[in-house]
Amino acid sequence: VQLPRARRLLRPLTSRAALLSRISPRLALLLPMLLASKLAVHLAARGKRAGGSTVSSAERQQLIAELRAEVSAPLPHAIGGETLDADTYQRFLQVHGWSLPKAAAMLSKDIEWRKRVRPRALRPRHMPAACSQRGWVVLMRHQGSGNLTEDEPSPPEAAAAHSGRPAYLPTLRIGHYFGRGKGGGGRSLHPPHTKPPLAHWVYTRHGMPVTYVNVRAWHPERFTSRDECTRFCAYHMEHYIRRMPVRRGRRVQRACILISLSGFKASMVPHVCECIQVLRRHYPGRLGVACLYNTPSYWYPFWRIFCGLFDEEIMSKVHFLPASVSDVAGAMAWVDKQQLHAFL
Repeated sequence: VQLPRARRLLRPLTSRAALLSRISPRLALLLPMLLASKLAVHLAARGKRAGGSTVSSAERQQLIAELRAEVSAPLPHAIGGETLDADTYQRFLQVHGWSLPKAAAMLSKDIEWRKRVRPRALRPRHMPAACSQRGWVVLMRHQGSGNLTEDEPSPPEAAAAHSGRPAYLPTLRIGHYFGRGKGGGGRSLHPPHTKPPLAHWVYTRHGMPVTYVNVRAWHPERFTSRDECTRFCAYHMEHYIRRMPVRRGRRVQRACILISLSGFKASMVPHVCECIQVLRRHYPGRLGVACLYNTPSYWYPFWRIFCGLFDEEIMSKVHFLPASVSDVAGAMAWVDKQQLHAFL
């Protein structure tokens, strides 16, 4: 990139440096990373456009075979119990425009990360502070009801759901369920291996599993460490993968996330950036759609920060919903009307 072009590219972020530093001193530490990320995303996008010729099916299979030969899959127990299949190699190639060297470099780093974090083996006990909050919930529907709500049931309401009153189970927080556990209290839960009776996961009409993020109820500053945020995001992604159904003889590869931005705080920026990096580096091609609604008026300066971290693939999946959408039911109705791709 020529120097004048680079300056024009980075000017929107540098002009906001003083403002963001006044909002939160911690943001000043993020600015070098954000500037570098924005430039890197632009370079990758320009490279894709330069070599964006169509790759035939035969060429794709050849590139997948070459990538498998260059980056061999580790034994499942070494990375927490998961297996790297052909779809994994395809996702890493796709996000790099079928560039073998770039995909190989990214996949090699991802395998090293998985050996260290072991995301498939993560359980709520590995991130107790994060799993005790109500910010991220897995949408479920009680059998025989089409109702959805974004409020988590209190213990009496959950007990009523077991007995059939009311006719729906609103939502389930990953890691804990207030039900009739031992001694009448709650019991630990690791879905989908343990799930309330007469309840079903919620999917979009395309087959994508759904997680709802209520920003107002999310408090990442209470996490015990930065690694807890990384583990929590990875745990949710692995839970997404477990819930992906088989449709028309193929397993769904992508997921849906609904995010209510009401209550967003500047202190969340470093944690959101960490989640974005986990999604980009270790789960490429997994996002089917991200729906943002209840957007506060002060959100857009922060959005400019996050845009610098998104690649083109993720950016194309992010949607700001109309102002008329204010709850989970409305967001789900909007998603089900869209033409989305749940497969690679």
